[in-house]
Amino acid sequence: MPVRDYTPADRDGCLAVFDSNVPRYFTPPEREEFAAFLEALPGPYLVVEDDAGAVVGCGGYAMGRGAADAHLCWGMVARERHGTGLGRLLLDARLERVHADAADGSIEAIALHTSQHTRGFYERRGFRLERVTPDGYAPGLDRCDMRLVLAGV
Repeated sequence: MPVRDYTPADRDGCLAVFDSNVPRYFTPPEREEFAAFLEALPGPYLVVEDDAGAVVGCGGYAMGRGAADAHLCWGMVARERHGTGLGRLLLDARLERVHADAADGSIEAIALHTSQHTRGFYERRGFRLERVTPDGYAPGLDRCDMRLVLAGV
């Protein structure tokens, strides 16, 4: 499935992917925050399309200003597509882009925060848990801060 750069025409598709993941992975109030994020992207944002051209996944990253970390942001796959490899495809595409953007060695690590429901996915990809904040997003939805140190650092 193709992974490409986000365009404003993808907004509704990305919001539909978000909606498919409420309430287990995101809370309803986060929808407004995500919509605002799509209006003012802090860095590259990617989408995954299915064979019919519908958005079935999205996620991006931001390079730290003066910081040594890049940050993955708002990564998600349509709920009905979980477990199909799309999450891995999207994560790999974002990591490749960060590595290319960090070729000068200015980025030492990639950070993210996620819930306990996707923590294991990122751990299997090499991210290490740094902190858990119980109920950090909402009651029953913990915040897990994670980090992947880049090779050569």
